Amino acid sequence: MDTFAPMRHDDRPTPAEWRVFGARLLQAAGLGSLGAGVIFFVAANWHAWGLAGRFGLLEAGLMLCVVVALWQPPPLRAGQAALLLATLLTGALLALFGQSYQTGADVHELFFTWALLALPFAVAALSGAVWAVWWVVLNVGLALLCNRLALGHFFWLVLDDWSRDPATLLMLACLVNLLGAGFFQMLRHSRFVEATPLWLVRFLLSIGLGYGVAASLPHMTDHSGGVVGLYALISIGIAGATLARHRDVFPLTVLAGCWITISTAWLAHSMRLDDIGQTFILAVWVVSSSAAAGKLLIHLVHQWRGSTEDGVAS
Repeated sequence: MDTFAPMRHDDRPTPAEWRVFGARLLQAAGLGSLGAGVIFFVAANWHAWGLAGRFGLLEAGLMLCVVVALWQPPPLRAGQAALLLATLLTGALLALFGQSYQTGADVHELFFTWALLALPFAVAALSGAVWAVWWVVLNVGLALLCNRLALGHFFWLVLDDWSRDPATLLMLACLVNLLGAGFFQMLRHSRFVEATPLWLVRFLLSIGLGYGVAASLPHMTDHSGGVVGLYALISIGIAGATLARHRDVFPLTVLAGCWITISTAWLAHSMRLDDIGQTFILAVWVVSSSAAAGKLLIHLVHQWRGSTEDGVAS
């Protein structure tokens, strides 16, 4: 269970924690399979059921999930499972609506609508798993937005002309996920700590920093200097907060991997890789920077673990 207890000497999961994780993973897989089964059942009987039958089946499933959640409200497991399934069925209903009536909406707009409609389920579930599913839906919409938004779209009216490049959208997606990670990190200091597990914060942090890496690659934009500078400021802030807390090296680990990736891409871009010697130099840089980062991270792990144990002993 995710608590604020001091770090153990060995932070690896215990056998009991592995069993709990395995049971919850199987429960999540079962719920996902159940949701997929309902969707595939509708698809397999597309012509037999008719329009009313398709909508009726999915709406009945959604209403049943809501009834179960009201009968066994979260944080009870049955209520959380029902709201997770309700989140999946909301997406199925939207997909059916779009397929049946041909609304003309872009795919990313459907995912954003799905996230908006499922937001009450995620809030009510008090579950990191339901929040993770909700953020996956939102990030699929963000990824589609970054990939398919044309320069003439209404979205660009709120941005300056110089910003009209894919890196701007990628940085917006980066900020959305990092703000989500920061929000859940704050909730971990409240009574909602059980609904905001540490892995959820790490999940959003990793996705957000990953978007930032994509935005900082040399081929993404003609204004790479500004984008890379903004990402550097964000990275410095995250690193400073992590070093101040002296608890978890995971953010530093992700940052190290991100900046090794960015620096390697820029080095390869500037060298053009015309001969084997340049490729060798690039390989040396990757190995040496990774080794240096690993050595520093291991040192911090031992140092912070030792200071925590000394504080507990005193």
